[in-house]
Amino acid sequence: MTDIKRMVAAAVVLLLMGSLQAQEVRTGTFWDNWFVQMGLDMTLQNPYGYDFSKVFPNGKSFGIDVAAGKWFSPQVGMRGKLNWENKLPLLENDHANWLAPFYEPGVNRDKGGYIAVYGDVLLNIHNLLGTYRPDRKWNASVYPRISVNYNFGVKKGALAAGFGILNTYRLNDRWSVYGDIAYTMTGSGFVGSDRTKATGTGSNSNGYLAIDIGAQLELGKKDKDEEFNTKGFTSSIWDNWFVQAGLDMSLMNPYGCNFSKVIPKGMTFGLNGAIGKWFTPEFALRARVQWDNGLIPNNGVEWLPPTNDPKRNYKKGGLATGALDAILNLTNTFAGYNPDRKWHTSAYLRMGIITQFVESSASPLGGAGIEETFLLNEKWSLFGAMGYQVSTSEGMGYSSTGRDVAAGSNGFFDIDFGVRMDIGGAP
Repeated sequence: MTDIKRMVAAAVVLLLMGSLQAQEVRTGTFWDNWFVQMGLDMTLQNPYGYDFSKVFPNGKSFGIDVAAGKWFSPQVGMRGKLNWENKLPLLENDHANWLAPFYEPGVNRDKGGYIAVYGDVLLNIHNLLGTYRPDRKWNASVYPRISVNYNFGVKKGALAAGFGILNTYRLNDRWSVYGDIAYTMTGSGFVGSDRTKATGTGSNSNGYLAIDIGAQLELGKKDKDEEFNTKGFTSSIWDNWFVQAGLDMSLMNPYGCNFSKVIPKGMTFGLNGAIGKWFTPEFALRARVQWDNGLIPNNGVEWLPPTNDPKRNYKKGGLATGALDAILNLTNTFAGYNPDRKWHTSAYLRMGIITQFVESSASPLGGAGIEETFLLNEKWSLFGAMGYQVSTSEGMGYSSTGRDVAAGSNGFFDIDFGVRMDIGGAP
């Protein structure tokens, strides 16, 4: 739990520190500055209750990775990554006792190994804390990660969250080599050991360390001096920040519960607040907090812990989420930037944590949604958003879900509306 909170805090701190460097650069079009990666990896499984000093060979596996990403500005980008582990010939470990099913070496590989799909928000340390140089050879980036995985050996998956460091070394204008190291925390359903069933991802009890190496290819038009062309969107450190505050209604949707009864059994109300920055007219990062069932009670909410005493969740403070949102302004992406435009449609990918104060536990949170904003004047806008967020059963706190259900089985719809104030310019 502590490590997850530290990951979110570190990402927010890096975002804020990056704003201290005034840089007048941004991408020219949505199709610029894409890249693809392909490489090999080694993972070291770290399940609850097992001695990590014995990870060789018990928890070791090998696999391949493919990824595609885009730099929206020299400071921030996004990457989608697919990993297939413990299946391909010559990348086998016949002693992988800690790959579910436990202590049946070879069964996991014979059934297909496991796969993971990652979403990473890349924060370039050099360009955040220093000056952008298109001819720089070595670049280091940190990233928070949200993902889902699936273990063919036990036919179960889980939500996962992690944090990593990506290093690239440029060979020429097109090609680079990269080294990537990340730690990803996951649920006991994916891990599959009897010892893990009393633990959840929120306590950082199950995870794996991944070490990747490979090649990266830059896509699109490459002009050394125009890699990120200067069009003046960001003119000073204070431009293009925003703050927002709103009300929300969440509809809890735990595994095994009939959604037709979500009102009133799964309905909560709360407040949310956020601060963010547009790095380009198309892309922004936003740090967001939400507090539900703490000020406006629903005494009929049965799908929050403890289920045998619905009022206790409210008395103990309800639940809270903290998240980092990667926002893509779809209007500016496909219709071009127009500072006088009133309506904006944006999509967001969310990664964070959720905690139930009644249980003092926290778990990974992942989600996606659509947001609409209407510009009232140069400073103020109205916004409305709707998204769906998933968490592990520990994060939801509903007893009938168990610890070994698949990813996406515990979640909630979130409906928000409120006001936004732009600081130093709007996208």
